[in-house]
Amino acid sequence: MRRSLVVAIVVAVLLCGLGVGGWFAYQYVYQRVTPEVCTVQTDDGYITLTAPQARNASTIVGASLERGLPEQAAVIALATAWQESGLRNLDYGDRDSLGLFQQRPSYGWGTPEEILDPWYSANRFYEELVKFDNWDTIDVNDIAQKVQRSGHPEAYRKHETNARALAGALRGSREAALACLTFDRPPAAPEELTRLLASFGDAATPAWEGTTLSVSTVDAPTAWAVAQHLVANTYGAGVTEVTVADRQWRAGSKGWAEAREPVGDAEVRATLG
Repeated sequence: MRRSLVVAIVVAVLLCGLGVGGWFAYQYVYQRVTPEVCTVQTDDGYITLTAPQARNASTIVGASLERGLPEQAAVIALATAWQESGLRNLDYGDRDSLGLFQQRPSYGWGTPEEILDPWYSANRFYEELVKFDNWDTIDVNDIAQKVQRSGHPEAYRKHETNARALAGALRGSREAALACLTFDRPPAAPEELTRLLASFGDAATPAWEGTTLSVSTVDAPTAWAVAQHLVANTYGAGVTEVTVADRQWRAGSKGWAEAREPVGDAEVRATLG
C-alpha cells in the first residue's frame, strides 16, 4: 500500500513537471514565431504596424492634437505619410526628400535635421494643410496632393481606409482598436511620453507616482485616445499595462481584455517597466 502511494506521488510529480516544462516550451516557441507588432482593427479586418510605425503614427496624431485640429487632419496626414514613407522616418528619398512626409529642404520645408524630427515634420505638414480653404471637406487624396504636389497624384487614395482606422484609434473615436504585442519589456522611460501627454492640453491631466501614470481626462473618447497612444509607445517608453474604464491591455497579450481593477470612464492608469 505504502509502495503504491509512493509510486503515485512520483508519477504525479513527473506529470506535473512535464506539464510545467511543456508550458514553458510552448511559451518559448510562441514568443519566437509570433511577431511583436501592433494591430489596428479596421471595418473589415485589421492592419499591422511595426514598433517604429506605431510610434510615428502616434507622433503624427499627437501633432494634430497639439495644434487643436480635428480628426480629419490626422486622417489626411497619416494617409500622406503612409504613401510617402510607409510611416517610417527615412533618412533618404528622391533627390533631397527626407522623413515621414519626404519633405525637401530645397523646397523650404526645413533643414535636414528638422525634417528628420517627426514632431517637426508632422507640424510642418499641418502648417501647409490648413492654408487651403475647406481643407477638411476636400477628398483626402486630393488635399494630400495639394500639399505634397506629388508626381503620383492618385497615390494617397489607397491609404485612406487604414488612415481612418488608425486616426480613429489614436483620437479615441474607436475604442479598443489598437493593441501592441511585446515580450521583451524595455525599461521604463517616462520622459519619452512628455510631449505626447502635453499635446492633449487641458483635455488630459497626467500624474506620476514612480513608474505608474494616472491620467484624468475630460471624456471617454479622450481617455481612449490617451490609452491607445500609450500602447503605441510601449516599445520606446516601456509601457507594460494600460487600463481605461473596464478594459485593460497588458504586454504579452494581443488585445484588450476585461480589467482586473477598472477605473472611471474618463480615466487611464498605466504601468511602465
